[in-house]
Amino acid sequence: MLPLLPEGRALDLACGEGRNALYLAEKGYSVDAIDSSLVVIEQNRKLAEERQLKINFSHEDLETFSLPHDTFDLILNFYYLQRSLVPSIESALKKGGVLLFETYTTEQREIGPQRNPDYLLGPNELITMFDKLHVIFYREGIFNEDGRKAIASLAAKRVA
Repeated sequence: MLPLLPEGRALDLACGEGRNALYLAEKGYSVDAIDSSLVVIEQNRKLAEERQLKINFSHEDLETFSLPHDTFDLILNFYYLQRSLVPSIESALKKGGVLLFETYTTEQREIGPQRNPDYLLGPNELITMFDKLHVIFYREGIFNEDGRKAIASLAAKRVA
């Protein structure tokens, strides 16, 4: 997807181990990365320092954190589903900014491991959640990538 993505400032929501944040920083993005785990944030800071990458890692609770408006050229959201964040994600993108979003669907229950159904997308839910954005890429199904998993993936651009 990298050739389709605008350059500039990126946000990695619920960054976890920081792989995406580190990768984008290596590609020249100015990166902000947020996670609720202080342990993970500290580990990521050390990794970024070792690689001499400047990444703004922030320990935040996304249930209460407010995203700034019209700020990011790119937002990543992988394997974290908080439906209440959708309007904030859309408004945090700059015009022309792109969202990359991927997480598990309800089909994941059929193939395991079991996940909380509150954090699984229903059929076509992801594409309808971001219906204000222009879809660049979408897929939904069971895929054999890093193991067998049921996911929905979206790349979408803010045009207005």
